[in-house]
Amino acid sequence: MPQNDHRPNIVMVLTDQHAARILGCAGDPWAQTPELDALAAQGVRFDACYCPSPLCVPSRMAFLTGLEPHETGVLGNDDYLPSDIPTLAHALGAAGYECQLVGRMHFYGTDQTHGFHRPIGDIGPNWPGAGPPDIGPLTKGRGNRGPELEHSGAGETSYQAYDHAVIDAAMVTLDRLSRQRDETGKPFFCLVSLFCPHPPYIARRADFDLFHGRLPPPRLPVPPDDPPAIAAWRAAGKVDAVSAGAVAASRAAYYGLVRMVDQLAGQVFDHVAGRADTVSIYASDHGEALGERGLWWKSTMYDESAKVPLILRGPGFPSGQTESKVTNLMDLSATILSLGQASLPGHQGHDLRDKTRPDVSFSSYYGGLMNIDLPLQRHRMLRAGQWKLVWFDGHAPLLFDMVADPDERVNLADNPDYADLREELSLALLEGWNPQEIAATQQRKAERGKVIRSWVHAVHPPEPYRWTDPDKARNRYE
Repeated sequence: MPQNDHRPNIVMVLTDQHAARILGCAGDPWAQTPELDALAAQGVRFDACYCPSPLCVPSRMAFLTGLEPHETGVLGNDDYLPSDIPTLAHALGAAGYECQLVGRMHFYGTDQTHGFHRPIGDIGPNWPGAGPPDIGPLTKGRGNRGPELEHSGAGETSYQAYDHAVIDAAMVTLDRLSRQRDETGKPFFCLVSLFCPHPPYIARRADFDLFHGRLPPPRLPVPPDDPPAIAAWRAAGKVDAVSAGAVAASRAAYYGLVRMVDQLAGQVFDHVAGRADTVSIYASDHGEALGERGLWWKSTMYDESAKVPLILRGPGFPSGQTESKVTNLMDLSATILSLGQASLPGHQGHDLRDKTRPDVSFSSYYGGLMNIDLPLQRHRMLRAGQWKLVWFDGHAPLLFDMVADPDERVNLADNPDYADLREELSLALLEGWNPQEIAATQQRKAERGKVIRSWVHAVHPPEPYRWTDPDKARNRYE
């Protein structure tokens, strides 16, 4: 007979690079996201959730550990999470949960589990420098520079195939876990993690054609006074020379990939919809600029890049509510721990059900966007209520009133009327965050990373948790 364990199952879909604003339930009139809109109607949507870093690996590792990137040491996409830093999976497993990771997590090194069981590996490499997936003729559309955008369009990629394979594995895994719960009472945490809508901006013809020629161009223009760090990013990324046709095709493909992700996530949430003992969660690791301000991809603290979608359905999350209080993916992991009656030492998040939690979020970025070569950066964002402060190491800060100026177009940092506020927020942002120490850490990690990459290129170590497309010929434009 099953034990009387009242803790809920937790089923989460995590995607890569889904902008918070591109959801029907977030007010986007062009997004086709009926499954996620339905999930929001049945639960709570958090409208001001930020990622711990607008870059994949630092954001994901902060979510898993409840520690900011400068505390885990995972500052960029080549960094490893140390195996002696416990994750959600370790804590929940110790508390009696079965923890499954179905799909992508961007782990590097020999530890590819960090407390999870993994029925399917990652489409990306297990080692830095091991090389991205082979997508044949579509490779020219992959990257983070403007010239790659000229190759956006309709087609099929191994990335799409991977996400479908992940969902197939998730259905099998959820069936087994549900039977186990019914038979033994053992709760589970199943994290289903997809690659899309991450670029390349190539979507299936059926999805692409729904949006191509119908979407408006980006709404926000290039600002006349870019901060130096963003101006350098813009120049290195060569985004100012992207043609109008490439902008339109890239945006249509991205919306098409969001539509595909919505359908796949819907399969997971529909699969557990009948279980009153299950909390369902949708989130993404960071956002996507998609041409706003003339920027693409992630890596900035503008809301297009730093805000993420977050929806929870199930016990403790009333239907049809929208929560506007500032939050962070580390608060989501604190909530998951609380649901499972588990804990992690030093975790910095707050249970989303706690109405007294602070109206505050941090995010930080240290460089590392693929194929954009820039000096190492250090900048950090503090969102406190209506205010957002972005602090750059070596450059002037930005200060925005997110109520009066939600588009972040009026920098108040040099306005004497806001001098006291700027000072107060700066002290809070810099507390416990030392850019000089982080700079020294970055230099050491860069030197060590060169040795690891050279070793990978010379030795070709095995990648036991890497998924390989059985049909590489699928990579073609339609």
